Amino acid sequence: MKIRILIIIAAMLPAGCRNNAAPAPAVLPAQLEVIDVPASQPAVLVTMGKVVAVRFADLSFETVLPIAKVNVHNGQRVRSGQVLVELEPFQLRSAVQLQRHQVEQASLQVEQARLQMQDVVIAQGYDPDQAGSVPENVMHNADVKSGYALSQKMLESARTQLEAAEHALDEGVLRAPFDGVVANVSVQAHQLSQAGQTVCRVIDNSALAVEFRVMEADLARFPMGAELTVVPVAAKGTLYDAVVSEINPVVDVQGAVTIRARLSKPDGLFEGMNAEVLLK
Repeated sequence: MKIRILIIIAAMLPAGCRNNAAPAPAVLPAQLEVIDVPASQPAVLVTMGKVVAVRFADLSFETVLPIAKVNVHNGQRVRSGQVLVELEPFQLRSAVQLQRHQVEQASLQVEQARLQMQDVVIAQGYDPDQAGSVPENVMHNADVKSGYALSQKMLESARTQLEAAEHALDEGVLRAPFDGVVANVSVQAHQLSQAGQTVCRVIDNSALAVEFRVMEADLARFPMGAELTVVPVAAKGTLYDAVVSEINPVVDVQGAVTIRARLSKPDGLFEGMNAEVLLK
């Protein structure tokens, strides 16, 4: 005896650009097809999906400077905090030293202005150590003549610039934000870095998921926690277990909903791999 089973056949869409916040749709569900299978075979819904990283980081520099060292290559495993790529540090270190000198000079100017302000207050017959007893207009005139308030603002500005220079020096070294594997290395030593351009990606390959789309009418078949079987196109004989972990609460213009299922043991899978998603 035979039963008729509906199998969802999905057509792959061309891959688009993707970032942490809004991954591109992996697949476009097509119309259902009816086929005959033996009655002993369990009912299976099949659609196509794409393996995606649950956690990844695209690393880039903020400064345009020559690249000194590229310490990693594609596919290399790295540990959190490991140095990946470094800029030439000379200009960055020089900027920090210059700003430290500016802070020292501004600090001296503040102290000189403070002493001058005290002299003005004393000349008016008041004790500068008893600020509460000095009239407001006297303190204002002393401040204006000594330039004390202005010197304080200059010191604050110098400190801010020093913080910026120290930040630039620190950002001149890209480190792995977490344990993972390196991908998409796009630079080499002696090239000029481009501010904001991705230098490499670090993927936490212990946290992968499969992303797929189903039509609105079939959404009830894929509730949160539903258990799935994932079969990579590149390894048809290998099965992976997955559990539905995310359902995007939006039905797109094609009447489909995007779903993610977290893979329990994603060993051997790469981000972007195509895979069949089976629901029994």
